[in-house]
Amino acid sequence: MSSDCLKLTTYFGERDRAGATFLSDAFFAVYASHELKTSVLLRGVEGFGSKHQLRTDRLLTFSEDLPLVSVAVDTPERIGAVLADIEQLKFDGLVTVERARMLSAGAGAGARAEGAQAGIRPARA
Repeated sequence: MSSDCLKLTTYFGERDRAGATFLSDAFFAVYASHELKTSVLLRGVEGFGSKHQLRTDRLLTFSEDLPLVSVAVDTPERIGAVLADIEQLKFDGLVTVERARMLSAGAGAGARAEGAQAGIRPARA
């Protein structure tokens, strides 16, 4: 079985803060308080953001504020509630919301059949 969900993605800097707390910790506190189905924090090796400064782990002087991306997936109602809390953090970053489909155990065959009907072909190894 698969369910329609939303994917909330936030892009920000490693040193960004929400008050006295790192922004990444604040995001995951919000995700935990809403008991979202899944979330992940990804650390980039290079990025160029709204502050127009290159950040990369290749040069020590540019590696002090690497880009981070947090991703959370759940039902539209739960993501909507999380968005309200995220907006309260007032940070300089990018927030995107996209449609997603969460597959549960045993849903692989059904999802492949749905994808085939839509003209989507699975990737080959």
